[in-house]
Amino acid sequence: MVFLVSCSTLSVNVDYDEGYDFSRVKSFSIKHYAKEGESELVNKRITDALRKTLEFRGYKYVQKGADMVFVYHYGAKDKVNITTDYQMIGYRGFGYGGAMIATPRTYNYTEGTIVVDGLDPKTKKIVYRTVGTLELQEQKTPQEKRKYTNKIIQELMQKFPPEK
Repeated sequence: MVFLVSCSTLSVNVDYDEGYDFSRVKSFSIKHYAKEGESELVNKRITDALRKTLEFRGYKYVQKGADMVFVYHYGAKDKVNITTDYQMIGYRGFGYGGAMIATPRTYNYTEGTIVVDGLDPKTKKIVYRTVGTLELQEQKTPQEKRKYTNKIIQELMQKFPPEK
């Protein structure tokens, strides 16, 4: 569901193991354990975007024996943003006042989250994590969906490998 939509502003948070030697990572594989009801189309777009992004950076995709395994998870939840506007009403002349009224406004939206973990295949421990959150908006065509998925994954993986 997350990638059936476009991104407005993607917020990215990166964490990693400072003691891990990322310079030895030359190859990668991608795993995803689909939850019931997930779209195979969305999963394929994410996997393809992740592979394309990492290959563009010089990493080699392999099925087995990878130096790092990337695993991703995604989801969406409905959210409400409430703001309050303050407005003056009434007559304000010659010392006679009006009134200040508060007008609450609500904005309903869906927030998507994607997590990409980099695991050391020898220890099976996470050594790199990037998390992206964004407000979702519907996209109409498969081409638009693929384009935005690519954009999101490129932004998520922008700081891989981390600089020390």
